[in-house]
Amino acid sequence: MAEMGEAPVKLSLKGVCKSFRLRGTGADGQEQFINVLRNVNFDVRQGEIVSIIGESGCGKTTLLRIVQGLIRLDSGAIEVDGVPVKKPGRDRGFVFQQASLLPWRTARQNIEFGLELQNLTRAQRAQRANELLALVGLSHAADQLPHQLSGGMQQRIGLARAMAINPEILLMDEPFSALDAQTREVLQAELLRIQAETHKTTLFVTHDLDEAIYLSNRVVVLAAKPGRVKKIIDIPFRHPRPELPELRGDPLFQDIRAEMWELIRTPAPAVAA
Repeated sequence: MAEMGEAPVKLSLKGVCKSFRLRGTGADGQEQFINVLRNVNFDVRQGEIVSIIGESGCGKTTLLRIVQGLIRLDSGAIEVDGVPVKKPGRDRGFVFQQASLLPWRTARQNIEFGLELQNLTRAQRAQRANELLALVGLSHAADQLPHQLSGGMQQRIGLARAMAINPEILLMDEPFSALDAQTREVLQAELLRIQAETHKTTLFVTHDLDEAIYLSNRVVVLAAKPGRVKKIIDIPFRHPRPELPELRGDPLFQDIRAEMWELIRTPAPAVAA
């Protein structure tokens, strides 16, 4: 397998800018805007996991939703395989902070939901759902309803649902943030296992510095107000990685974490409006 530095660029963000209009007008009667993202540039290579970190309000989730095509950018470009993104598409799968499963559908039926618009037969949908249930380790829970599943199990189903359409890129918005620490570490390891099997290109938003280091090939640190790239940090640990508690004991892990923390807590220079 080629090193990530040799892999082709799958996702490219080029000069992404976004602002939102505020309610009301200023003292001069003019509309007011808040600048959320300014000139964001970075690439994600085929098969990489790239995490985005930064203080609250730096535009991480907004950026992810722009990549998904849910929010229109003001200027710049998002490209997948060199093709500009204009709207949501099946080449991108989104995993939300909460699984948001349909409560009246079983685990299998929730996974099948995205397949029902693809002209697949019932047997084909069931086969794909069963394959994904096995991938996320929940074959035994196929016929359970969401309220019968733990939070971690629900998030696994949410991941399987996003992968059901076989997207080329996974977009993950703090998918483990609502889980307890033990379950979170289990699912982090599971994500790395699934990544090793599927080689999905992944853009991952998190507030957790340890999570970002453990999962990622590279980490994009955003400055705030407006959100912009402060630094991109290469993560040197090879795959397969040891479990997180062991990796935390590595002095290099601690050095990277300290650098990230310093970047986040140190205000970036102001930029012109």
